[in-house]
Amino acid sequence: MTNYKIAIDIGGTDIKAAVLDENLKFINYQRIPTPNNINEFIADAIFELVSHFKEIYRIHPLQVGISSAGVINEKKGTVVYAGPTIPNFIGTNFHQLLSPLNAEVKVFNDVNAALLGELTLHDYDADNIFCLTLGTGIGGAFYNRVGGLYNGNRNRANEIGYLLYKPKDRLTFEQRASTNALKFLMKTHALPYSDDVPKLFELAEQEDALAISILDRWSTHVAEGIAQIQIVYDPGLILIGGGISSQGEKLLKYIIPKIEEYLPPNYGHATIQTTKTKNHASLYGAVSRFL
Repeated sequence: MTNYKIAIDIGGTDIKAAVLDENLKFINYQRIPTPNNINEFIADAIFELVSHFKEIYRIHPLQVGISSAGVINEKKGTVVYAGPTIPNFIGTNFHQLLSPLNAEVKVFNDVNAALLGELTLHDYDADNIFCLTLGTGIGGAFYNRVGGLYNGNRNRANEIGYLLYKPKDRLTFEQRASTNALKFLMKTHALPYSDDVPKLFELAEQEDALAISILDRWSTHVAEGIAQIQIVYDPGLILIGGGISSQGEKLLKYIIPKIEEYLPPNYGHATIQTTKTKNHASLYGAVSRFL
C-alpha cells in the first residue's frame, strides 16, 4: 500500500490529474479534455481517474483533493454555482461521487486551491494576501494568516470577475481584463501572431508600437480592478497568477503604475507581484490539507 495523494483540477477546457507523494513530487500526471457535461460527464471522468490511480498505485488511505471552477461549498464538497462554460455542473457533490471508493475528499474553488498551493510552496510575510488569476476569466481568493481562506456567507466571496459592470459597454472586469480579453484586443487590432500572448510581450520589449498600445489599453483595465481589490480588502500583498504571470516584471511594469489613477490621492496600495509557482499550483493546493 502507498500513501500517495490524488489531486484533480477541473477547468472549463481541461481536467488535470496527478498522483503526488508526501514531498509533492509528481508520480503520475494526466491531462484530458473536460467533458461537455451534456452527453459526456465530468463526474464519470473524475470517478474513472481516481479509481484508476487507486488501483494501480494501491493507494491507502485514499485522499483526494479537488480544485474546481465555479462557486464551491468547500465544507459540503458541492458546486453551488457555475457559469455557462460548464453546463449541468451546479449540484455536483464530490463527496458523494467518491464515497463508493471510501475516499476522504477535500474540495476547493480553483483560485483558493492555487493560493493554497502557492502558500504551501513559498513563504510570505504578509498576514493578508489576495490572489487574482488572469486567464479565460478572472478569479480571486483571500487568505488571512489567522482565519485562513475567506469564502463569504454563501461561498461567493472574491468573485471579482463580476466587478465593474458598466451599462455603456455591458462588460465586467473579467470581460475587459482577462487574458481572453487581451487576446481579443490582439485579434481586433490585427496583430501578427494572432493570440500568442508571449509573442505580444516579446514585441513590446522590442518597442513595437502596436504591441505596446495593446498592452497599455488592456493593463489599464487590470489596474482598475486591482484598485477595487485594494479598497475592499486592504491586503498586505496582492499576487497575480494564471499563465500570463510567467511574464513577471514585463507584466507588472504595465499594471502597477496605473493603479494609483483609480485610487484617491495618497491612498497607497499593497505590494504587487506575480506568483512564484508557475505550474500546477491548484494541484498542489488541492492536496495541501492532507500534508
